[in-house]
Amino acid sequence: MLAGTISLTPGTVSSDVSADGRYLLVHALDVADEAAEVARIKSRYEARLQRIFA
Repeated sequence: MLAGTISLTPGTVSSDVSADGRYLLVHALDVADEAAEVARIKSRYEARLQRIFA
């Protein structure tokens, strides 16, 4: 669900999941601060999806 949501965001695409299923590889265009982008994805999308599906 997170991969699909991220791929719908302009300028980003989910491209792979780690072998253990814990990490999602995301390609994003024009990102100045990688850590800030990861934090934004986690707070804006991942946290909400966790609440919905927990």
